[in-house]
Amino acid sequence: MSRNNSRSSQSQGQDNLAAASLRPAHLLALQAFDVAVRLGSFKEAARVLNVSASAVSHRIRNLEAHLGVALFQRTHRAVRPTVAGEKLAAATGRAFALLARAESAIEAAGKRRLRLKVLPQFASAWLIPRLSSFLTQHSQIDLAIETSNRNVDFDTETFDAGISFGAGKAEGVVAHRLMDVRTVPVTAPSLARRLKLRTTADLDRAVLIHVTTFPAAWPLWFRHAGEAEPPSTRTISVDSFVAALQAAERGAGVALALEPFIAESERRGTIRRLLPVGHMTGSYWLVHPPGAQRNRALQTFKRWLLAELAKQD
Repeated sequence: MSRNNSRSSQSQGQDNLAAASLRPAHLLALQAFDVAVRLGSFKEAARVLNVSASAVSHRIRNLEAHLGVALFQRTHRAVRPTVAGEKLAAATGRAFALLARAESAIEAAGKRRLRLKVLPQFASAWLIPRLSSFLTQHSQIDLAIETSNRNVDFDTETFDAGISFGAGKAEGVVAHRLMDVRTVPVTAPSLARRLKLRTTADLDRAVLIHVTTFPAAWPLWFRHAGEAEPPSTRTISVDSFVAALQAAERGAGVALALEPFIAESERRGTIRRLLPVGHMTGSYWLVHPPGAQRNRALQTFKRWLLAELAKQD
């Protein structure tokens, strides 16, 4: 092959490089687009990216002009992706998450840092009270724990692993079942005595505490108990089972608590289990992407976690 042909071939290969095909303005526009999709707001995207809202809007309009399609349906209060926007968002979410995980892995190579996304109930009632044991045994590992009512999504988030909840094993991840969970009705002993709460039918005299992220919890419990949910019962709603348990402990009403996370509250006498009926709702799982098998900090955490759970059996 002649030197000219070789140079031509090399030049063509460089022209076909995916990274070289995207100019800085395109990359910034894709970043603004992806953040706006996740947050549903140009204003919030601007806050996260530390730029003006008009800058975000300008970048996305330029991206739409470049692609020749509308990526958002704009309303007065929010923005929603179009069909084309949803397709692009699926790709940008995976791409940015992959890049962030790669950067995090390189940055943490010497530190052995582990980033976990954990559901609040598991974090507050089980994991955090035992963290000192893990940190004492494994002082070389730094843990970064974020709690959220939503299961981790490795396509769009950069966590190494998560503690998620579900009825079965999720697809596309490595999952280890940690424990099964049942919902049981609980309240403060003083409220149980005052309202004389002894049977399922007595619950129509109490305020029922609902969890907004699990709206079917009470209907499913009543169905499992073989009773109809009282139509006239007063209700209050909170955003997590942690908050529901706290409200029940303070006598606000009757909550569905997650067993086995109520043992400490029962021991302190701050709640009373009203009825023996418990409804199996699902399981907690340790989940991580298949590629994380090589993460030594994760493997260390997994061994410790499973050993701690075995002590309860």
